[in-house]
Amino acid sequence: MELTIEQLIKITIGVLVVAVVVIGLFLFFKNYVIDFFQNIIPGGKAELILSLTK
Repeated sequence: MELTIEQLIKITIGVLVVAVVVIGLFLFFKNYVIDFFQNIIPGGKAELILSLTK
């Protein structure tokens, strides 16, 4: 199995697109997830979970 330049370019573009989508979703939902954990768990456990997400 040989990888041609054309296939390598397609793979690279695909990986970059997936990375941009994942980063975009993370930045978009970051504040909502933190608010969700702050409201659902009372007390000290919320700080532990939030420290893991940062």
